[in-house]
Parts: sequence; C-alpha cells; structure tokens
Amino acid sequence: MTAKELPTVLQEIVAQRRTHLPAIRDRLSYVDLASVPPSERSLVEALDGANRFIMECKSASPSLGLIRADYRPGDIARIYSRYASAISVLCEPARFGGDYDHLQTVAQSTHLPVLCKDFIVDPIQVYAARHYGADAILLMMSIVDDDTYVKLKALADELGLDVLTEAITEEEVERALQLGGDIIGINNRNLHDLSIDLERTERLASHIPEGKTIVSESGIRDNATVRRLGSHVHAFLVGSQLSRQEDIDRAARDLVYGGNKVCGLNSASAAQAARAAGARYGGLIFVRESPRTVSRETAGDIISAEPGLDYVAVTRSSDIEELQRLSELPGLKALQLHTPFQGSGEAEREFLRQVRSVAGGLSVWRAVDMLSPDFAGLATDLVPEVEALVLDSGSGGSGSSFEWSTIPPEVKDKSFLAGGLRLDNLEEALSIGTMGLDLNSGLEYAPGRKDSSLVSQAFHIIRRYTHP
Repeated sequence: MTAKELPTVLQEIVAQRRTHLPAIRDRLSYVDLASVPPSERSLVEALDGANRFIMECKSASPSLGLIRADYRPGDIARIYSRYASAISVLCEPARFGGDYDHLQTVAQSTHLPVLCKDFIVDPIQVYAARHYGADAILLMMSIVDDDTYVKLKALADELGLDVLTEAITEEEVERALQLGGDIIGINNRNLHDLSIDLERTERLASHIPEGKTIVSESGIRDNATVRRLGSHVHAFLVGSQLSRQEDIDRAARDLVYGGNKVCGLNSASAAQAARAAGARYGGLIFVRESPRTVSRETAGDIISAEPGLDYVAVTRSSDIEELQRLSELPGLKALQLHTPFQGSGEAEREFLRQVRSVAGGLSVWRAVDMLSPDFAGLATDLVPEVEALVLDSGSGGSGSSFEWSTIPPEVKDKSFLAGGLRLDNLEEALSIGTMGLDLNSGLEYAPGRKDSSLVSQAFHIIRRYTHP
C-alpha cells in the first residue's frame, strides 16, 4: 500500500466508530426512541452575540494522546459554566476517551446547552446523544454525504437538537449552507493529517452570509488568537487547550479575558469581585501614603479569602531587606517595583539582580514612568531584566494617563498598560496591544474603594473587544 493509499487519521476514526454502532444500539435497546423527550436548551440562542465560547470536556486527543488522567467532566463543566455559553463533550471512546456517561454527567452539571461531540454517521448516534442529555450535535461535512446529512439533521430537528455543521473547505461550507446549516463550524485542524491552519477561519468565514452563526474550532490557544479571529466569527470551540491544564479555571479566564490586573485591592470582597469579573492578577499596594495601602495582615486575609487571583505586591521601596520580607508573604506571585530609577542602566540592572536574589522565585515587574525624559530607552533596556513592565504616568496611582502612542513597539508584548484607565477609554487601551491592562482608580466610587459594578462592566468590555 502506498502512502497515498494509507487511511488518514479521520478515516481510521470513522471506520472504527462504525464498528461501535451495534453496541450503541444494544445500549439503547430498552429505550422507546419515539418517546425520547426533546431538548429545551438552545445552542443557537446561547451563541447569539460575539466572543462566545463552547468549552470542551475531553480526556484525550489523537494529536496529544492522554491529556487528563484524572478526568472528572462534571467538575470541569461546573468551572466552564462560569465562562462559557455552551459545553461540548467528547463521546468517541477510542481516540478521545469519551463515553455517553460523560455526556449525561455534564448535562446534569450545568445550566448551559451541551453539545455531543462525536463522529456521527448513523441515526442511532443522534438518539443516543439526546437520550444522554445533549442539546446539540456535531455533523461533519467531511464524513457524511448530502443525503445522510439531511436525514441526520431532520432527526435532530425532531429531537430539538441544534446542529453544529463542521467544514474545513470552501466546498464543504457551500454544501453546509445549501443543506440548511445554521451554525457553521470552521475547523482549523485538518483531521486527515492533524495540521492546524488558523487562516482557514479567516478565509472560509468570508463565504458565510449574515444570519448564520460561525464557530472557529481547534487551535484557539490564547486570548490573542481570540482577538485576532473575533471579528470573523461569533464563537470559539476550545478543547485540549483547556482540558489539559492543571488549573482549568485560570486557563479559562486567561482565554476569555487575557491576563489583566485589578490593582489597589484592599478587601476580600473587592478581590472576590475582581476574580468573578475575569481578572487574572490582583494588586496589593504596600505604599503608606496610598489610599489603597494594605498591611501584611490585611493582605494575607485577602489572599486567603480569594486564592483564585495571582497576587502582585506593589511597592516603592528600594530597601533590599524590606523587599525580602515582603516577598515572604505567602500567596504572592510577583513584586511590582515603583522604586525610582537607579540613575544608570548598570545601577538599575544591579538593583534588579539584588531584588531577584531575595524574591524567592517571585516574578519581578518594573514600573516605568512614561512621563520621564528617557522612558523609551529605559523601557527597552529593562525588557530582558524583568518578567513584565508596568507602563504608568508618574509614580503610579495618580489616575492620569500618558500618550499611549509613545510606547515602543518592542516592549508591548511584555508590558501592562496602566494609568487613567476608565470605561470610556478601555477599547482604545485594548487597541494598543499590550500583554494586559492594569486597572485601578478608574474603577472606584471613592479613592481606595472599588466599585464591583464598574469592575464587571470593564471586563465585559474586555471580553467583547476584538482587533479591527
């Protein structure tokens, strides 16, 4: 057999899935298929809007093998329910470790519509999907002909199941549209050879008319990808990138919102509201003259009450012993230094080396005063020395901004944008393209008092933003 004659990965999966059909029929032999109740949850309605997510429960994949040995789909679904608009469940057993039991578990663990992700080629699989709690099914144009698609979709309609119709070529998109597909999934992974092509979403989305819901599938690895493709689609289906992470909650937040920080937290309730809204980082300010200052005791209480944030200690101190004591506070992830510039590049690098030697493995972030005479050179020189820059006006906490167009392009990927961020300028701030935003006084109802409603509104803006 020549290389061209060898079956592709997709062909092997489908052929093997066909051998499972008798077992599925046996499993449903006691069920009156004519009496299977219809779904009452709508995937179409759930995906109405922009930057929606279908988050997927899976324990393995053909490209990665086993990705989650301790697979608890119910627990995963409860986490996803905080961020997603729908949940997908792999039901194919041989390559993805799936089972209809997983589908039922997830359906009972969430209020969201549940998609049965399977290689469906026979009506019995549609009945099984609905019987075990699905509200939608996946139909792949690459494995069904037109007659089979029409038959399977008609049965899905009878059972109240929405259909996510998947395509990987322009021809498949045209077939999906001609056959009445309402939700069109563009798979960036070619299941014949497992390669990823993110440009496929951009190419094929242009062939899909308004009125259809477009979902980008596979290869959605980070928030930058979401922002890149968000103007082309309504939703994203994300699987392995989330399921394989040790901390799925943090991974989901990073995917949906990116890595943004709410600074100046001085109460447990403010930290909890920031995390619930979508923040990744929480800033604790150890500067006595700040209205947002906290003591070590208060900081410890905040960290204990909301462990879901990565906490950053903000300080103006240049005393190495004091910085060492601060670094020893349990639960911190980073030190953010607003210390005055040390006078020369070499002196600054030596200072940072000393800080790192006592930081106990914490990340070191360096604030840069973007109103200083040589801010551009300073920012550029510091990039290799720290995990992140915080681009601010003055010494921080002033609530004023600087001219964002002056940010050197080469530092954006390693910088947080700070200073004067408010609801009315967040979209412009996001368009700058820094690694994250550092939100503080613009989300307060009084100095040092975060307004949880403003925090929530800010992250709603962040979530829906896509690059033009």
